[in-house]
Parts: sequence; structure tokens; C-alpha cells
Amino acid sequence: MRLLYPILTAVLLLLLTTTGGLAGMAQFAGSWTNVDTNTAGITKLDIAVMGTNVNVQGWGKCHPTDCDWGTVQAQAFAPGVSSDITSGADTLIAVFDAGFSETTLIIKTVGNRLNVDSYDRFKDNSGRSNYLASYTFQKGQAPGGTTPGGVTPGGTIPGSVPAMIDLTGVWNCDDGGIYYVRQLGTTVWWYGELDPNAPNWSNVMRGTISGNMINADWSDVPKGSVMQNGNLVLQIASNNRLVAVSKTGGFSGSVWTR
Repeated sequence: MRLLYPILTAVLLLLLTTTGGLAGMAQFAGSWTNVDTNTAGITKLDIAVMGTNVNVQGWGKCHPTDCDWGTVQAQAFAPGVSSDITSGADTLIAVFDAGFSETTLIIKTVGNRLNVDSYDRFKDNSGRSNYLASYTFQKGQAPGGTTPGGVTPGGTIPGSVPAMIDLTGVWNCDDGGIYYVRQLGTTVWWYGELDPNAPNWSNVMRGTISGNMINADWSDVPKGSVMQNGNLVLQIASNNRLVAVSKTGGFSGSVWTR
């Protein structure tokens, strides 16, 4: 028995070292940042634990500041039906609903880190595919000291969003038109026309950047003879290429380049 005590003590210390000394609900609490500082997806999670209640606040990569997804109540899950949630929870599920999309996070601890699987489902009939992304988080400050705050989740496809989105400039489109684009933060405007001297059509647009997508409303203006309007969902393929994934109102253009 005397020999057994040191062995048990060593095993206990090893478990405390590999799990951070916490188990159940308490292991999730804290401010967590993505280990990949260049991620185009989720950058930070704040998890608050109060008894059996858990609130999760998330941020996604945006420019000039990260997008604040707001706070939702998460559900905790234990390994078995007879397990105690407070001491035995090993999984959290948090759902962020942005209206046009829904992001479900499956959150687990591995040692002193979080493994997060993010399932994005689009509800706006844009034709975008639902997708899965996986992340690893550690406790710490926001990457680069950025103060999170901004817009919404759902549309940040890992690896496809430039670290700095800058769309201001003159663009050409496959509809033959020229588009004069101005970006201020997450808001984008344009004026587009077929011919500066005698345009058959001319239009204006105002949109909001969310991840690598722009959700926008557009309308023809009386400089041209066409009078239509509708909605556009554009994918930011790069700082020099935009692609329409959803169009209403008879809009003809699909690809913009500069």
C-alpha cells in the first residue's frame, strides 16, 4: 500500500497536468483564441459558465475589426445518461443564427485546448454549399490585440478570404459594364453603367460584407432606360474578383474583375 500511494499521486498529477486541473463544465470557461492567427474563420470564443448554464460569444474574421456574433446559450452534454453534467460534461453545442445562415459549433476540450467543429448551413437560397470547418483554440488575448466588434457569422469560408479586404476601385463585369466601387469598413457601394455617354442601363448598390460574402440591394437609376431592382449575394473570391452566387430582379452580371 505504501508503494501504491506515490503511484496514485503521480497518476493524479499527470491527469491534472494534461487536463489543466479542471473537468466538467469548468474546463470550458474562459477566453479562447484561435491558434491560427491567420484564420479566415472563427478568431475568438468567450465562454461563461454559471452552474449548469453556459453562454458562448463568438467572433469571426472581418476587416477592419473582427465580427461579433453575439452571445448564445449553449447546451452541455455528458458521456452517459446517468452522468453528472456539472462534473462530467465533455461537449458543448452552441448555435448562432444570423438569419441568412446558421452556424452550429461542437466544442470539446483536448488537454488545455478547445477543438471546435463549425457546421455552416445557408438558408437564403443563394446556392452556397453547407460546409464544415475545424479549429483549435487556446486561452489568451485576441490575435494582434484586435478589439472584436462587427457583424454576423455564416459566410466565412476558411482559406478563401483575404486577410485585408479592399474593394475600392474601378471594376469590369462580364455584362459589359464598368462599376465604380467604394468600401468603407464592412459597407460597400457601387455605381455601375454600360456606357458613360449613352448607357442602356445604370445602377447603384449598397451591400454589407460578412466573411467573404456581400449581401446587397441594387436598383437601376434613371440615367439609363432600364428600371429594375433586386438583391445580390456576391462572393469575394479575392481582392480583384467578385462572383455572384445569387441574383434577383433580372441582374445580368456574374463576374467582376479589376
